[in-house]
Amino acid sequence: RQKKLKLKIKTAKSDKYCPIIFIIWIVNKNKDFKRGEYYMKSVVFLDVDGVLNTRTTVKRTPYGYTGIDDARVKILANAFKRYGYDEIILSSDWKELDEKHMDYLYLVSKLGQCGLKISGHTPGSSRKRGKGINEYLNLHPEIEEFVILDDVTFDFGKYEKLWERLLITNGIENVRFASRTPAVEAILFLDSIKNFNIN
Repeated sequence: RQKKLKLKIKTAKSDKYCPIIFIIWIVNKNKDFKRGEYYMKSVVFLDVDGVLNTRTTVKRTPYGYTGIDDARVKILANAFKRYGYDEIILSSDWKELDEKHMDYLYLVSKLGQCGLKISGHTPGSSRKRGKGINEYLNLHPEIEEFVILDDVTFDFGKYEKLWERLLITNGIENVRFASRTPAVEAILFLDSIKNFNIN
């Protein structure tokens, strides 16, 4: 059986309210499962530059490129913990580095300090991120919920489902919806970011 709960959530840049329908599954307590009879994943498709750093970031990678700000990683980790996300899928051009490259190991280390790890990479060119994420989702039907963190819109507008879950950043703390009608996942994840005090 299902129970439907209608809520009204205020969207960004608008005084209007949009109806959101949450589906609450009524489950048999004797069954061992997560979110139904199958294990379903919640993932973040992560860009790095413009999310975990900005042009004003002082830190540098081992190869001298713009580094990663620890405070911004903490904000990301808090959002993961608060909302219960499972995995990071790298959509950034950092995915093009060899996994043994010093800069890639630097990224892994920075995430690991806050209990985060990279579980996979999107396929294809990092310049066509929407296409790569869409292909990844088609290959992984176990992904139930997702959000996208990026500082550039790329080709995301071609994919409505992606656009509704895209959060545009200028540093993760400066985040906004891409869509005027964001998905529930995007609303909750943005709220987790905005309500975190790094102090």
